Order: sequence, then structure tokens, then C-alpha cells
Amino acid sequence: MIRKAQIKFICIVMSILLVVFAVIFGATYFIMHNVNERHAEEVLDDTLTTFIYSGKITVPPNGLIVTLNKDGNPEEFCFDENIFNEKKVSQIVNFVVNHSYTYGQTGTVYYKIKTVDNAKFIVACDVTQSIVMLRSNVVNALIILLTIYFILFLIVSTLSFNVFQPIKDAFEKQKRFISDASHELKTPIAVISANADVLKQNGNNQWVDNIKSQTARLDGLVADMLTLAKMEENKIILKKEKFNLSQEILNTVLPFDAVAFEKNKNLSVDVEPNITINGDKQSVKNITTILIDNAIKYCSENGKIEVSLRKNGNKAILTVWNTGSNVPESEAHKIFERFYRGENSRSRASGGSGLGLSIAKSFAEKNKWKMTAESSLNEYMKISLIIQEKHS
Repeated sequence: MIRKAQIKFICIVMSILLVVFAVIFGATYFIMHNVNERHAEEVLDDTLTTFIYSGKITVPPNGLIVTLNKDGNPEEFCFDENIFNEKKVSQIVNFVVNHSYTYGQTGTVYYKIKTVDNAKFIVACDVTQSIVMLRSNVVNALIILLTIYFILFLIVSTLSFNVFQPIKDAFEKQKRFISDASHELKTPIAVISANADVLKQNGNNQWVDNIKSQTARLDGLVADMLTLAKMEENKIILKKEKFNLSQEILNTVLPFDAVAFEKNKNLSVDVEPNITINGDKQSVKNITTILIDNAIKYCSENGKIEVSLRKNGNKAILTVWNTGSNVPESEAHKIFERFYRGENSRSRASGGSGLGLSIAKSFAEKNKWKMTAESSLNEYMKISLIIQEKHS
């Protein structure tokens, strides 16, 4: 859990930094591109200004000047022969004349049209070198940003270990405490229960019965706490094998039929036959036992409990449904939290520890299965185990 929180923290921080760096890179490219455009425009303006005041055609480096007649056809042109040739000049002039823009760009050439004393001129310059330099600067900026991002990733990862280490240590101590306390409690609970049995031999006594009832409940709570501690410490080893899921569900449900009957509750089973999966058989038994036991405890008086198993594509879905629910619809997802109890069950009259569904969820997560819950207050509770598995 701590590991997941640490990874989530790193992902959030690095995502924010990625957005910031993307904005910086985009702004850098935008600024460089605008600088390139402004430079080209300044060259064009300087060329036009020189021509207007001197009356001489002075071709700037990488540039050309074309004089147009009244019909808009080129009359005279002068260009940098290192960059342009007559064919390229003709293509540029045709583009400019056909589009009738006073300022624009065609390929790597920027141009302007200027009218002086009823004479029209086209001034253009090639910015290929500037574009190459722009691309080089952009690549360099990208490399620098990626290097900084990688360094920040290492820093954030290192800092996250320092930030989460105290939390991890506290969590480990908590797990050890629960495990050690549970082991230590088993002996005095066994002694109290044994003494109560001796006292009970002298005759029925309500107080002795209460002691026996509460020690049994406490023993169950300690067993549940030990199970959770073992799962958190990864001491429970899964044994994956191919088995008949349908038959295991039926075998697990069968003993509960008498329990439900004694409590005046109707238990019905609808299992699709011959669904097989490759997984941990004991986990299926544990989860099924917890779900049915929970349904019987919290089912309404003279209510119904329905257990079903269905195959849906590559999924096997076990559903346990019962009438009556002390859990509001908005809190259905909370039933898997430790010691959670519905509104009307805080009296603990059911005798449950409040850890059963949490243990079931832990078994499901350990097997990479999914558990969901639906509830309608005072109406029904529905818990589903979804096993996504290639099965025949």
C-alpha cells in the first residue's frame, strides 16, 4: 500500500513537471519562431527603405527584388545567385501575384509587396539558414529540458523514499504490533474459555455463558486480525491450479443451508455447471464462506439469500445477494473497510468482527480479482466476485 502511494506521488509530481516543461518548450519554440519571423521582416523593411531613399536596387544576402509593371508582370529582377535562380524566382513571383498578399511566406522565403511612385516591387529573402538554426536550437532546448526532467525524476524518486520511509516504518510497526498482539491474546483467551468450561460443569450460569460467548467472539476477531496481518506480510502463499469453480462453490455453500434454515432464512443456489478456472482454490473457498456468512448475518428476518455463479465471456462472476441492508447506497463501497458497520448494526448483535469483508477483499486483490458491492438501504445487499481468467 505504501509502495503504491509512493509510486502515485512520483507520477503526480512528474506529470506536473511534464506539463510545466511542455509549456516551457512550447513557449521557447514560439519565441524562437517569432524572432525568426521578425528578423526576416526587418531585412525586408531595411531593403525597401534603402531602395526608397537611394533609388538603387541593393540586393541583401539571401534576398531578391522584383519590379512589376502595370499589368503585374515581372519587369526587372535582381537576386542573390547563391540562393536563387530564375526558375525559383519565377515560382515565387507567380505565388505572390496569384495570392495578392502584401506580406507572407512561401516555403522558406518571406516576401513583401511595396508600391513606390506607382511602381510595385516584390522584396523577398530566404531564411533557410535561420530555420536550420531554429531547429538546432529547438533540439538543443529539448535535450536540455529532457536532461533536467530526468535529473528531477531522480531527485523526486530519492526524496519520495525519504518522505515515505517514516510512514513505511510506522506501517510496518503497526503490522508487527497487530500480529504480535494477536498471538499474545490467543493464550489468555484460551485460558479464559477453558476456565469458563470448568465453571459451566457446576451448572448453567448466565454469566458463564456470556463469558463463553464473548471469548468465542474475541477468538474470532483475533483469528481475523492474524489473517489480515499474514496477508499484509505476504505470508499467505497462493497455490494456482486448474479446478472446477462450480463444484467448489456448491461444496462451500452446502453447509450453510442448515445455518440459514435454523435462522428462518431461505438460501437458494443457482450455479452454472462446469466453470473451470486456473487459480487458488482456497481463496475461492475463503471468499465464498465470508460472503455467505455475511449475507446470513445481515439478511432481513425471514428474508432471502441468493448465491449465483455465471460465466460471462472470459469472466466468472460469483454473486451473493440478500434482502435487507443497513448500508446506504452511497456507502456500499465502504463495506470492505475494516470494522465498517451499517447504520443499524452498531450494536454488534450479529456477532461479526467487522473484518470479514475486508479479508475477502484482500484475498481477491491478492489473486488480482475484483469485488464490487451494491446496496439499497433496508432493501438488499449484493456483493460480486469477478474472476477474469481464461477458463473453459
